Amino acid sequence: MLLLGAGALAVLFPLVQAESGGLAQLWWLFVVGAVLIGVFFAWERRVVARDGQPVFDPRLVTQTRGYGIGAALGTVYFVGFSGIWLVFALFFQTGLGYTPLQSGLAVTPFALGSASAAVVAGRLVERYGRRLTVLGLAGVVVGLAAAAVVLLLVPPSAAGWAIAPALLVGGIGGGFVISPNITMTLRDVPVSMAGSAGGGLQTAQRFGAAIGTAALPGLFYLVLSATGEDYPAAAATGLAVSVLGAVAALVLGVVDLRRNRAEDAGHGAGDGGPVPGGRHGPDGVHAHGHAWHH
Repeated sequence: MLLLGAGALAVLFPLVQAESGGLAQLWWLFVVGAVLIGVFFAWERRVVARDGQPVFDPRLVTQTRGYGIGAALGTVYFVGFSGIWLVFALFFQTGLGYTPLQSGLAVTPFALGSASAAVVAGRLVERYGRRLTVLGLAGVVVGLAAAAVVLLLVPPSAAGWAIAPALLVGGIGGGFVISPNITMTLRDVPVSMAGSAGGGLQTAQRFGAAIGTAALPGLFYLVLSATGEDYPAAAATGLAVSVLGAVAALVLGVVDLRRNRAEDAGHGAGDGGPVPGGRHGPDGVHAHGHAWHH
């Protein structure tokens, strides 16, 4: 845990110090962080090879269907998803003079859309599988990209109302991402590894959230300084980074969707038809898991 914590700190510290030139002066800490995290995983593999009890079993990534790509999807999504709310707060409160209450109300459409979609997402994921997260990510991309364009085009005095429809679309998409992705990521994890797998996934998502929370406000201030305090441009740049994170997550979702379909087709051909008991669901929801043991 010391190696992982030190690696995370090394990656995050330059981002936290971005406004004061941390990226230019402390870039080498990214290399140190990557090395430390790599050493952590090498150590965990060594523990597994000696039949020990690792903090995080690397076989979850290498041998469990969907876990590695699902964890990566959640991580990159949280990079953009978490940091953008600080950018909105800075834009509305510092740039436009909104009160905290007004700033919160301006982004409420995203929350409403997300909550509404999340209510039905748990039921739909068993039917549509990875397609649900792909659809949700597409909605997030469209919604946040539209919000960035609106901020650049409309007068600042109308920004709070003008971005509401875009945020609502993005929120509906977001409601189909987080919970369904957790379901799809953990669906084939061996029961004996469920605790480690859930903890690893949550840690990856929180790491992505920490990066986004540190990086996006820093980027906001960098653009603000470079543009002579052009708040709409700074906010739109932060949104653009969030869109890139959602696009990266979307690509991972499509890759997983295609791989699930290919594997399920292979199972069906090899077994001479559908597996009794309905094991083959849409997009691999009920596909065979990997049975590996310590």
